Amino acid sequence: MRIQRVLPSLLAVACLSAAVPAFAAEAPRRPELAPCKEAGMPAGALCGTYEVFENRAARTGRKIPLHVVVLPAQGADRLPDPLIYFAGGPGDGSVSEGLFMAQELASLRARRDVLLIDLRGTGASGGLFCTELQGSQGVQGFLDNFLPTDKIHACRDRLKKQVDLSWYTTDAAIDDVEEVRAALGYGKLNLIGGSYGTRAVLTFLRRHPQSARTATMLGVVRPDERYPLGLARATQTVLDGLIAECAGDPACRQAFPQLRQEVDAVLRRAAAEPVKVAMTDPATGQAVELRLGQRGVAQTLRYMLYSPAGAAVLPLEVHAAAQGDWKPLAQSARLYGSGMTSTADGFYQSVTCAEDVAFIREQDVAAAVAGTFLGDFRVRLQKAACEGWPTRDLGREIQSPVVSDVPALLISGERDPATPAENGAQVLRTLKRGRQLIVADGAHSTDGMQGNDCLFGLVAAFIQAGAAEGLDAACVAGMRRPDFALSLGDPEVALPRADLERLAGSYADKESGLVAKVDLLGDRVRVSLSDGFQVLLIPTAPSRFRLEGMGAGRIVTFQGLGGGADRARAEPAGQTGSGDATR
Repeated sequence: MRIQRVLPSLLAVACLSAAVPAFAAEAPRRPELAPCKEAGMPAGALCGTYEVFENRAARTGRKIPLHVVVLPAQGADRLPDPLIYFAGGPGDGSVSEGLFMAQELASLRARRDVLLIDLRGTGASGGLFCTELQGSQGVQGFLDNFLPTDKIHACRDRLKKQVDLSWYTTDAAIDDVEEVRAALGYGKLNLIGGSYGTRAVLTFLRRHPQSARTATMLGVVRPDERYPLGLARATQTVLDGLIAECAGDPACRQAFPQLRQEVDAVLRRAAAEPVKVAMTDPATGQAVELRLGQRGVAQTLRYMLYSPAGAAVLPLEVHAAAQGDWKPLAQSARLYGSGMTSTADGFYQSVTCAEDVAFIREQDVAAAVAGTFLGDFRVRLQKAACEGWPTRDLGREIQSPVVSDVPALLISGERDPATPAENGAQVLRTLKRGRQLIVADGAHSTDGMQGNDCLFGLVAAFIQAGAAEGLDAACVAGMRRPDFALSLGDPEVALPRADLERLAGSYADKESGLVAKVDLLGDRVRVSLSDGFQVLLIPTAPSRFRLEGMGAGRIVTFQGLGGGADRARAEPAGQTGSGDATR
């Protein structure tokens, strides 16, 4: 999924193509950059496009206009090595997520530009979006079947009439980035990637090592990952660890003494017959019915484990469902499901079909999923979705370790169900100047943990020094997960409609450029972010709200609304996350 933003959204392997030249020498065409006009951009941002050939080997035919954004250094003594961020997914936009990262690493912007590029097929770079998977039906389809085969094949048939889907892979996307770097006249890049973005970083190190100054990886994807083959086992390990941690926590143990049995009971109940829960669609305001079958519950639990904030509320929501109240779990399911239907699924398919699923052997599946609550359905559905998807043979070389002497900092969560800490340990073996930091109780993100500023400070210090050796990482030991939630939070209160109406308007974060629109949906308050994410608010006081489906610790407060004061932006409680998510 994606990086946690100002208002908490959701939460989202090295490559070498034997068939593609790493970079064809050609006079670079400098892109024309001008002040950004699009909404949500911070002050001073420059926007432009740079066209690359879709087929990088032939260098003829269709071209892709890459969306390029530069945040210029804010001081006069400018260095030639900018920051560049690669988003997760695969399929998330690097520009929107990179703006958040630039805000968190603001100390580096005094002397360094930030270069943001939506990779080919993502964001505004000819994004390969599967409209067939979006909307409320897309959420249900995601929960039931992850990638419904009929809809993903319909998307494939539509997209391949316009584009050559086989060229939307990490190797080609990274060669695009190197071409843009050269065209802009930049020196070496400081690479930053989260989740799938670490595959992009490793691919850059493999293909263009001369153009990399540092490499920062958050939630590391191994070159030989074969995603999602290891997903079920990693998720089961994290769930087992959470149950054991609850048993060792006096308050959690007292509130949920039968947590393991309740997890099993909820999964069995959903498997016997899907549980139907009436809800309000935040996009339309219409009443909808969400059905939670065994797959939907399993996927919801998995995504809750992606962050400490989600994991902290998992025992409470499972307990409520075991007692017959399925609405809290259904709200989480809708929230996570809606986030998964907004990515560029065509790019996701092109990458995973060629770079992961192609290497999954049938004889490996049973052992990989034995004894897990997820089972083999994710592997089976992803293999089915890849049937007939156009791919190129990238060769087995993309599964081999990346050997590099570029300084590297790897940050992993101890309880990460998507990119386990052992991934980072394996990748580290061939990074000659690398260092791995493991966050105790951290997950795929560290959303909700106390002390998140520690990680951003370490990344900034690493990039500033250009070396991981000697980096003082003592603050990592001081990071703390949130307490287990024992209630859904302050009770809902009824507010006069006039009080709700005065909250309507747009709220902008000046640092990141993120814009949140607040409006009324019937008698409910809705927040819509500039990236398309929407959530309903539950009032607990005249200016204080819980976010539906996000647990007790997730609140929004409105300030400065009385006495003629200017309206302030909405803010969530708690820390933001530092990790990204692989689907």
